[in-house]
Formats: sequence, C-alpha cells, structure tokens
Amino acid sequence: MEIHVELKTESKMFCGCKNDPYRSEPNANICEICLAHPGSLPVPNKTAIEWAVKIAKALKCRVLDESKFDRKNYFYPDLPKGYQISQYDRPIGENGLIELEFLPGKNIREKAKIGITRAHLEEDTAKLAHSANGKETLVDFNRSGVPLVEIVSDPDIQSAAEAKAYCQELQTILRYLNVSEAEMEKGQMRCEVNISLQEENKFSIKNGIVEPAKGYKLNPKVEVKNINSFRAVEKSVAFEIKRQTEMLEKGEIWQQETRGWNENKQATVWQRIKETSADYRYFPEPDIPPFNPLKITSDVDLPEMPAEKRIRFREEYGFSFADTDILTSDINWANYAERTMSELADWLHTLPETESDTDKIIQNKKNQMARLAGGWITSKLMGAMAERKIDIRILKIKPENFAELVALIYANRVNSTNAQKILSEMLDTNVDMDPTHIMEEKGYGQISDEGKLAEAVEEVIKNYPAQVAQYKAGKEPLLQFLKGMVMKATEGSADPQAVEKILREKLR
Repeated sequence: MEIHVELKTESKMFCGCKNDPYRSEPNANICEICLAHPGSLPVPNKTAIEWAVKIAKALKCRVLDESKFDRKNYFYPDLPKGYQISQYDRPIGENGLIELEFLPGKNIREKAKIGITRAHLEEDTAKLAHSANGKETLVDFNRSGVPLVEIVSDPDIQSAAEAKAYCQELQTILRYLNVSEAEMEKGQMRCEVNISLQEENKFSIKNGIVEPAKGYKLNPKVEVKNINSFRAVEKSVAFEIKRQTEMLEKGEIWQQETRGWNENKQATVWQRIKETSADYRYFPEPDIPPFNPLKITSDVDLPEMPAEKRIRFREEYGFSFADTDILTSDINWANYAERTMSELADWLHTLPETESDTDKIIQNKKNQMARLAGGWITSKLMGAMAERKIDIRILKIKPENFAELVALIYANRVNSTNAQKILSEMLDTNVDMDPTHIMEEKGYGQISDEGKLAEAVEEVIKNYPAQVAQYKAGKEPLLQFLKGMVMKATEGSADPQAVEKILREKLR
C-alpha cells in the first residue's frame, strides 16, 4: 500500500502560501515558488517536518538521523517545475509496524502485522479539472506545494479485508495525531494498492525469511492508483486477486502496469505501463541541504494511540470488542465515551452498598453498566444522530446528561422505549436538557406501583379471554403476548418484571 496524506499545516511545504486547497477560489493561494518561476527557491516547512516525525513515531518507525529531499522528475500539466520535491533514499522514518485485529470469521487471520517500509515527505501537485467534452483542462495551483506524507507498507497484506482495515487504521492514527483530516472523498488521503499474485509453493522460508524458490521470479505487480474510499480499496483488491488468478490459470503474462478503479463497472481499468524508479531520474535536491529531523523537531509527545486505547477501553471499562472498535475509531467519540463512563463511575459510587456486595458483584455491576452505556452510545445515540445528520463535534447533549439517561435505564426508572423518547427530545431541543426533568414532565417514568399495574393487568385479562384460556391450558408463550398488551395499555411505562410477576399471580 502507498498512502498519501495531506498535512493541515497553516502554510505549504516549501513556501509561505496558505494551505487551503479546498475552500479557496482557484489559484488564490499561489506564489512564484508554487508556479516554479525561474530563480525561486524552496524553504522547508518546519511544522511539516515535525508532524512527519510524529507520524513516523506513531507508526513505530526508526527516525533517521540524516534525511534529505530529492527531485523526482516527470512531466505532467499539474507539476509546474517538471519535477516533484520528494524523498528517495533517506526518508524521515523507516521500518515501522501496524497491528490489526479481526473478529473471528471476518478475515483469513485474526491478527495481522503490517510492516511499514517508510514514511517520507513531499509536495502535492496542482489539481486538474477536465471539461465534460474532454476538450479543455483547467489547472488550480492552490494544491501545488501542499505538504504530503507518503506511507509505504511492506508486502504483508494478505486479503482485501486487511487492505481496507489497514487504511482505516492509518486514518484513525492520523486523526488522533491531529495532523490531517484525512478525508478520502476530498483527496486529503489517497490510497494506491500494489497487488502481485504468487502461485503456491513457489517460495521457501528460511530463518523466518521468505525466499523465492530456485528459478522463480515474482509476478509483475499491478498498481491501482488514487482510490478515494475504503470500500473501493477492498473492492479493487478483491477484483485484482480474481483477475490475476484467472490470468495465471490461463498461463497469461502481464506487464507491470498502472490501473484505476472504475466505480460504475466495479472493475480496475488499464491506464499505462508502470514506471520504475529509474524512470524518475531521482537526484538530491540541490537547494535544500540534508538535515537531522530529530534536531529540527522539539520533543515529540504522542497521545494514546488507537490500538492502546482499544485495549484500555476493554480492560478498564469492560466495553465489548465491537463497541470498542466503534468508539475508538473517532477521537471525538472516544473522548465522549470516556467522559460518560467517568460520570457513570461516580454515580455507581453513590449507590448504597450492601453486605452482599463482594468485589465480584461490584465488578459485575461495572461490566453491566459498560455494556449498557456502550450499546446506547453506538446504537441508539449514533443512530439517532445519523438520522438527524448531527456530527459528534456539534452534539449539544453533554456526557453528564447522557450518563444520567443511562443511569435511569440501569436503575429501571425508565424503560428502553421511553428512554428513546427522552433521547429524541434531548436531541431535538435547542438546549442541553436534563433527562430526569423530561421523564418527570412527560410522565415517561416506569410504573412500578403494583396497585396501579394490577388494574392494567386485570383489564387485559378481561379483554383477552381466549389468550388467557390458552395460557392456562399450558401455552407458556401467551404470557408474553399478555405482557405486551399491558405494556401497550400503559404506553410502555410499566415495569416489565413487575407486570410479569402480577400476571403470573393472577393467572394461577
């Protein structure tokens, strides 16, 4: 995998122009350096180097003590200089690692270690806009010179699912570091997959190192460029595996080539013969001397990374594997979940203890609370927000009020149906509202008074004599029907456990 990520620095990589390629008018943020005027000289962006070091360290790379920029020569209308300032043999970092986990049955292996070959800095190109008739092309140089970090993986990815998960994990890491928005649909993160299929038993393993069998050559790789969604990453890899398998079975040979992903055809399409590094005629950038990245940067303090947070969420809070994955995939949701659980922990401590409350019982209560809170955040809250197109960054329900709603459910003061009504009101009002206040004002609280419930139960028994008779004749499932009728009669406010207890007593 080759992943290109635009850094969200204030200015561009080698000049002082504003780094704002997506919100500005075309060609608004340009200068002589962006346009490669003769005599203009590049000056590296210190923040971009610092952030590249931060990315390298987050990917567990070794940061080189001497790095340098190089010229990568090729000619295309979006590259005004006729070359790109990139890094060839002395990148910022190399030899890193990303570890992926999969639920059973979701991948060919449950754990995958993906090596990182390198992470290096370069500048982005301009952006081309082609007319509908194909006769005109406009060039917007706002993107020209935007800082890019390219992250290249080792050939360790073994399935389409792993390719997708690898890209998703990278996006999460970059957002945790707050160095890029990494929005694929905007081009802030661009994925290129290199696929080479090998026949089985054509290699040997010696001392843990994979070696080609005698006389065996690797099949030419196929690069699929500029993929703009995780779904397309997965689909393109799966398609190429199938296509190359069929070619091998027919004895066909292909050249090293570049292809694109056609969403309409759901297929990769040929673009051109793939260049090699020799075609780019790399040589050291003469206007920028070699440098030590660690001496340029201040101390790099990494935040808690997604993999570490996932482990802690499961161990500290007791979230399920699935809920943990969802909650930690976005740093904003992770922070919201942490603050919610902190409030719930404080609430649990206020509950009176009994002599029977052993450490195991207390831990069980915490686990029950975590499962309840995790389910309500990932299902009910996220679902209701998606329907209303509300982003977590503008959610007005404070974690303490959401925690209070979860506590009401946990304490059986409100049932699930009415809790969802309360949640809807909290989302639809213009102010952050107290769920207890809504519950009391609207009468959503759960009815546990056996006297009141007995009246509703007797009314249902009276209205459904046939079902009552069938239950008494031994059809146990009919109890759930009668219980449902009581819940309906009380508009979902009855305590289900109390209803079942009264029904059984009255139907003896």
